[in-house]
Amino acid sequence: MVQRLSLWWRCLSTVSAVAFCLAASVRPAAAVITYTNLHEVVATTLTAHSITPIIGGGYRMYLTSGSYHIASASSTDLVNWTLEPGIRLTTSTDLDTSSITAVTVHLSTNADFYRMYYVGISSINLFNILSATSTDGLTFGKESAFNFQVATPTAHIGQLNAFDVTTGTMSLFYISDVNNGNNPADYRMFSSSSADGGISFNRPVAILSSTQALGVSVSTLTDGKTRIYYTTPLPGNTTAAQVLSGISTNGSAFTEEAGVRLATNTSTNIGPPIVIKSTNGYQWHLFSSFLQPGTTIAIVSRSLARTPVVKTFTPAKAVKGNVTENYAITGEIFDTTQTPIVTFTQSGSTIGVLTTVVASDISITGTFATSGMKQDDPLSIFVDNSDGIGTLASVLIIILPPGSVDITDNLFRPLKGGSAQIDIVIPEGGDLIVRLYTVSGSLVTTLYNGPAPVGRTVLNWPGRTSAGNVVSSGVYLLTVDGPNIRKVKKIVVIK
Repeated sequence: MVQRLSLWWRCLSTVSAVAFCLAASVRPAAAVITYTNLHEVVATTLTAHSITPIIGGGYRMYLTSGSYHIASASSTDLVNWTLEPGIRLTTSTDLDTSSITAVTVHLSTNADFYRMYYVGISSINLFNILSATSTDGLTFGKESAFNFQVATPTAHIGQLNAFDVTTGTMSLFYISDVNNGNNPADYRMFSSSSADGGISFNRPVAILSSTQALGVSVSTLTDGKTRIYYTTPLPGNTTAAQVLSGISTNGSAFTEEAGVRLATNTSTNIGPPIVIKSTNGYQWHLFSSFLQPGTTIAIVSRSLARTPVVKTFTPAKAVKGNVTENYAITGEIFDTTQTPIVTFTQSGSTIGVLTTVVASDISITGTFATSGMKQDDPLSIFVDNSDGIGTLASVLIIILPPGSVDITDNLFRPLKGGSAQIDIVIPEGGDLIVRLYTVSGSLVTTLYNGPAPVGRTVLNWPGRTSAGNVVSSGVYLLTVDGPNIRKVKKIVVIK
């Protein structure tokens, strides 16, 4: 029966269940996407394998009942599920299989029919990937000409996920033994692509070939990247106690992502993961079956990725005193239904931004002012959704604006009472040294050497040495050294 029940009664029933619920509810710092188990029972005595859109609206989850039947449940919001009457597919002689161990359903590009791929084990224990089609997602008929055999006799084939990697290219991701046997330690992820809608496939290729995987699910991010999720044991264990992930720009070559997406204790087995974007457009659901030790009853539970992930922030530096600076944040799970609160922290103080624009669930832009920010003290950024806060440390440094030197009458006649007026602007108070040199490097005079206030300092040079003598005609070099300023300017003297 599909229902919405609380898992908390199970958390109080046994020591192992308590450990499971505590481990599943841990929410680590969001440097990468993480999922929180919501402790809901979506289904009991069934194993979830696949979710696909329903033609006309809504979603359908396909589940197996033991190794013989494929059932389904429907939902409009991915939260409340209702078991649908009847069986979608069952083992029979017509299906060339005595048991069904995995299933995925793919909605055609034109959204006019469904193709189901399922792992069938024959009476002689041969694993095959077979297919059936349907126009309504409920009644399926086997495609007799389709037989995707990827292994030798007795070789294992595990969970499937049919997925549109790009427009016109569908890939079938699945678990199989890399050595054509049936040793869980050798289970790996494979994919095979199809350019004809999933009828014929290219030769399979291994994904993250050194990584043991027991279940697999694939999703597309807003920026077009493909993320693959997979269940795997903790080191030294055999049960799938954690969900990890990899990322790809082309849907074929994946790089493992750091950290854990979802974890349980070592004795709780996570079944095939199913990852799908929430109907709110920015959060992600992860559905999976959990089998507690000592029981044979699988429980399908829903986990949710709701904490924002902040990956990058620009600019890296901003000038002190600027009233408006543009910023851009990239990441994931930015609330597109209501604007997140974006703030900086520096030395324990919180500083808000001026404006925030959510371009998408992976991009935020806006403006901020540097007033109130301290120089050379790194600032961290926070993005606060209504139900989670993401952060990235030390993203911004405030620097001083450059000082400036302007000279009025830098070509003058000292014998006729002329002089050069020197305007110096420094961004903060500090020691200031102003000197005149000949082009050969000899010191002529020191105009100023001491503390100067922030802002403007005005000096005059009447064309004389430190001894009071009028200098010869020629070019002289004015050097200015002070807070965030080091300048050399030319002054021409004519007698």
